[in-house]
Amino acid sequence: MKKLLLVAGVVLAMVSSLSAQQSLSLDAAIGNVLKNNRELAAARVRIEEAKPRLQQAGLWPNPEIDLEGRFDNAFNNEGENDFAVGVSQPFSVSGRIRAQKGVARVDIVRTLVEVADLERRIVGEARRSFTELFAVEEQRKLQKFLIGLNEELLAATKAALGRGQVSEKDVNAIEIALQQARQRDKVLETQRRARVLELNRLMGQPAANDFIAEGALKFHVLDDPSAFAEEKAFAKRPDLILARLDVGLTKAEQRLVKAERFDDWKIGVGYEREQSVVDGAPSQGVDQFVGLKLSIPLPLFDRKQGRLRETLAAEERSRKTVEALTLQIEQELADALNRVQTLAPLLESYQTGILQKAEENVKLVENGYRQGLTSIVEAIQSRQQFAELKSTYIDTLREYALARIDLEIASGIFPTTIQLKKPHEVK
Repeated sequence: MKKLLLVAGVVLAMVSSLSAQQSLSLDAAIGNVLKNNRELAAARVRIEEAKPRLQQAGLWPNPEIDLEGRFDNAFNNEGENDFAVGVSQPFSVSGRIRAQKGVARVDIVRTLVEVADLERRIVGEARRSFTELFAVEEQRKLQKFLIGLNEELLAATKAALGRGQVSEKDVNAIEIALQQARQRDKVLETQRRARVLELNRLMGQPAANDFIAEGALKFHVLDDPSAFAEEKAFAKRPDLILARLDVGLTKAEQRLVKAERFDDWKIGVGYEREQSVVDGAPSQGVDQFVGLKLSIPLPLFDRKQGRLRETLAAEERSRKTVEALTLQIEQELADALNRVQTLAPLLESYQTGILQKAEENVKLVENGYRQGLTSIVEAIQSRQQFAELKSTYIDTLREYALARIDLEIASGIFPTTIQLKKPHEVK
């Protein structure tokens, strides 16, 4: 009964361990990144920070109230006094408020594009990390395959040693090969854990979270290279859109500076009450006045000359940035496309049967060794040849997959949660 309970406990522990380690597909991982990435969450708050600037930019200046009173109580104390109250309202005659709203609209769109570009880069990181995880898993499968072959061959060789058919040197050679495969598997396990940790960071998950990558590295031929044309990338890349918006922002700032050369006019209305006293004369009546006031600042000295030159220089810098980024995108596309087109034929050559032939050769040589037709050296060499060939294939497939990712990210092809707008569409 105790043994049955023990077995049941072990089974339950295994089931709970398997259920805790869920499988995760690439699409699900990208969805988690867009939803839970901490850096993206912080960046999206900036959008909410930018929106109130448009509201603030459209507000009129506050009105001013003026109060004034004079009394002679501290001197002759004859009862003379006067009192005045006035209200004045600054208002722009140069279009300053409209220009401020134009700058705020461009700033909001810039913030949206900045978040979209951050999504592009983080999604690229996640896809690359997932691809690296796939590659590590494939390498581990290869090592486990070699471990299984070495364990099987070691058992047969030890039996043959007992019969005096092989030497102890043969057993030692197989044990060394087996130990090498096991050590390589442990190194790969640490690499796998590093990739899982990186993906957890990107997905906003705790470090203890573990999962099994669902899927595998696959070779997909690039069917339509025209989808990655430069013109399409120029229209989609958020960082290039952002650089072009910077040019528009400097122009909006120039309009604002020109509007600010003329300070706000002030128009006011006031009321004044005055009580006068004349020595030896009858009591004077109270004089009351209602008046209007208009204040017009004259732009004689400060005409925002320095700020205007600054915005003109900023516009030139922004244009140079657009040129530099355009050249960078061209080079990124050319590099990624070159890697894809170079590696594709290599992978096709692997898939014509060379890997299967190498694996079959390993089995043939090992069968020959068991029958005494080949030496242990030939058996180990055939395994090494297969392992190197398979490992090289996995590395090549990994590089191809990374090149495809780089090509799509460089072309601006990525999932996003941001809906881009034109400045005039911002309300």
